[in-house]
Parts: sequence; C-alpha cells; structure tokens
Amino acid sequence: MNNDLIDEQTGFTMPSAKEFDIKKLFSLDERTTLITGAAQGIGRVAAIACGKAGSKIAITDKDINSAKLLEKELNEANIKAKAWELDVNYEKDIIKVFNDVEKEFGTTDVLINNAGTAHRNPAELMKTEEFNKIINLNLTSAFICCRTVAKGMLEKNKGSIINISSIMGVTGGGPAPNSPYHASKGALVNLTRSLANEWGDRGIRVNSIGPTYTKTRLVKELSKDKAKLDHIIQRTPLKRLAEVSEMAGGILFLASDASSIVTGHTLMLDGGWSAI
Repeated sequence: MNNDLIDEQTGFTMPSAKEFDIKKLFSLDERTTLITGAAQGIGRVAAIACGKAGSKIAITDKDINSAKLLEKELNEANIKAKAWELDVNYEKDIIKVFNDVEKEFGTTDVLINNAGTAHRNPAELMKTEEFNKIINLNLTSAFICCRTVAKGMLEKNKGSIINISSIMGVTGGGPAPNSPYHASKGALVNLTRSLANEWGDRGIRVNSIGPTYTKTRLVKELSKDKAKLDHIIQRTPLKRLAEVSEMAGGILFLASDASSIVTGHTLMLDGGWSAI
C-alpha cells in the first residue's frame, strides 16, 4: 500500500484513493502456506484459496494418495504445491516434515492447523483412551505445529497462524454428544488467544475460525439422521449447512495482510449459530 497522504489535522499518514491497492491486501505472493489435513474438506479449500492468492502450498496429510491428487490439481492450475505424508499424532514426524517444507519452499509464512476429527459418543460411555485420542489430535498436535513453525516466523518477525476450531469451540451444545471434540475445540480457541498474546509483539498473528456444520466428511454420517439434520438447519439463522467453499474467504482474510491488525480472534463462519 502507498500511504502517501498526510492528514493535516492529525499529521497521520492516510491511504490515497488513487494508489490504495485493495487486491494487494489479500495477496499471498512470495509466501509459503503449510496446511495440515490438507487433502480433504476445509484443508483442501484452504490450499486452493491460498494458492490462488499466490502462495506456494505445502500439502500435508496422512492420506498421501489424496494429497498427491491435490498436488497435481494445484500444479495444473499453475499453483506451486508439493505433498508430504504426515500424521500429526507423532511429534517427530511433524518436525521432520516441517523441516522438509522449509528446505523446499523456505520459511513458512502461513500455518493452517486443520487436521482433526470427532468421536460422537455419550460421555458416560466414553473411554478415557477415546477422549485422549481426540484431545491429542485436535489440540496437542496443533500446539506442536504452532511451536515448530514459530521458530522461523520469529526469526523473520512475521507470520500468520490459523487454527481451525468450530462452533463447538464457543458453545457446549449440539445434536450429538461429542464431549472430547467440544473440549478440544474450546481449548484451541483459548490456545489461539494465549499464543496471540505471547507472540504478538514479535510479529506472529494467531487466529482461528469457527465453522458451522459444513458439507465435509465429518457431517456426512450425521446428516443421515434427518431429525438431527433438521435440528441443525432450524437452529442456524441462515437455515442451512455451509458449503465448504464458504470457508475460503475467512481463511484468506486471516492469512493475508488484510487482517494485519487482527490477532487472538476467532472468526465465526457459522451462519449465525453463535448469535443465538
């Protein structure tokens, strides 16, 4: 941006209507975006959106075949991308793959922690190991990814981290019992705030998004129950599920300089769910 005007009353620089480049605000040219769980759903849309904005894309997913298919699709769309196999349950694998990404593309500028899952079961029947498995995947692995990528971001004094939370990160209810998912996504919201405070004065912005029920694999099984599906739709002010493509705008906003003053925030992409 060329802030080449001076406000006579305040002495502050102001944007010039002629020179202000709104498209540049959302550009990710010359940047590298690393996405976990990138082969499907919201991760896949994040890869496409950030790639279309000019970023190089590091696709990481435990399903390497699907990741390779996305790599091919992005490359054919003139987006520089490469796939790595990664199960974020294993810290040593996170560190290795993140180092390999840096060797291939340079320091990561944007990290999107998307890998995660749910386990729908009544709390009284939930086994401790089942609960811990979801906490480890949805929360602990995200922290390890943040900590790992932060080293390079802190050296550059710049970076953007986006954690994929959920409407269940800010509410406790839903049509199906899902206590470890709710707990992990709520903790991810507060981890986002904590890291934003810790790293803000060193150039790293940390935000999250809170998607509503979105047409991905996690919703497919739930949507087979018409009563639950109707409950979700009626509970949502916009009266519908989200299309996965509707996550792209919020992710690109938080990844780019368009949100340069935003940190510690959870952007609810929820059709109004959290407004009730």
